[in-house]
Amino acid sequence: MTIIISSETKIYNQLHQVLSEITTAQDLSLHPFVQRFAKGDFSQDAIRQFAMKMLPGSNRFNMAFLKVASKMESYLARTLMLENAFTEHGKLNADFAHVALFMRFMKGINCPKIDINADDGAFLIPALRFKKFEVCDEEPLVLSLGRFAAIEQVLPGVFTKYIEGLRKIFQGIDDYTIEYFHIHCDLDPEHTDELIQVAQMYIKSEKDIEIFSDGVQGMVKSIADMFSWMDENLEKEALAVATRKPSDLEPILI
Repeated sequence: MTIIISSETKIYNQLHQVLSEITTAQDLSLHPFVQRFAKGDFSQDAIRQFAMKMLPGSNRFNMAFLKVASKMESYLARTLMLENAFTEHGKLNADFAHVALFMRFMKGINCPKIDINADDGAFLIPALRFKKFEVCDEEPLVLSLGRFAAIEQVLPGVFTKYIEGLRKIFQGIDDYTIEYFHIHCDLDPEHTDELIQVAQMYIKSEKDIEIFSDGVQGMVKSIADMFSWMDENLEKEALAVATRKPSDLEPILI
């Protein structure tokens, strides 16, 4: 019996293959920073510094995602995007929005400052550009979708390593405190698939697949650059923070 595969299925499979090949070839869970994190080789203060740097970007991610969704004329595409955003925003329960879960994590490890609008260096330090999450108005949708798909694809592997390390660095830390990382391991494979479904709606040529691939490749590179910067600088920044005046370290809860 001859099995006929639709063009939509071919594109769907091709996009999955592109995403898998790039993220497997550059497996970010094997990056020295992530491996060091998993071994518990960072100080508690360095991890607090890491968390303070990541919070603003977590919020920008959601804003950028909704901006891209708003550019889609297809209600089917918007529906898939909003299903993704629905879970990112705690199914519209603000206490369970992923940004709120990350802030819960920060409180649990006693971060001295919790500020969603903090200067995280993303707009000043090229290696931290990943956390900018800027989306230009003229940016092709398939490029944006490639960037988002790369994030959703790699985070479960990376976050599994983070969980290993957090249990060593903060002995006795509970699942409630690190729910942010667990929930991404559970939801992101589904989010990845939803993004592939949306992307296939906007693939009209091989050039579009190349643009999607460029988005994946660019995002993986920017995450790797951020990891390299953090591997080199987190402990230095933690030491610098430790030498500041106590008045500069009062918690700021947003």
